[in-house]
Amino acid sequence: MKAKEAFTDLQQEFAVNGIEAKINQKENPVRIEIEIHQGVVNNFIYGVKNQIKTVSEYVVNEENLPDLDDTQTHYPRSYFGDGREGYDVQYFTKNELISDVLKHYERFPEIVSEERNEMFISSNANQKEK
Repeated sequence: MKAKEAFTDLQQEFAVNGIEAKINQKENPVRIEIEIHQGVVNNFIYGVKNQIKTVSEYVVNEENLPDLDDTQTHYPRSYFGDGREGYDVQYFTKNELISDVLKHYERFPEIVSEERNEMFISSNANQKEK
């Protein structure tokens, strides 16, 4: 799994720089996330979860397309601990996923410092079911 490899590499690099990061694996839906403790605000969380997408019957039955046995397919979708909407990451390489996590981690202090985002950074915002 690319996400686990990327998060493990990040965890090791963060440790070298004195930043504690932990990797959480969860079920229902299947997901993995990297969590970085932030102290007075909610922790930074970037996760990848298994998302189900319904495929049209036309596509399933089309003879000129790759065989599909079911009208549902699965793909990895990112999510964030502050409740922002994630996106499809199925075509990200491991390094692109690492870059994406770092991009969001760098933005995190700015997001939590804005008063208008206060409801997203309350002490229990990370507890919301994803």
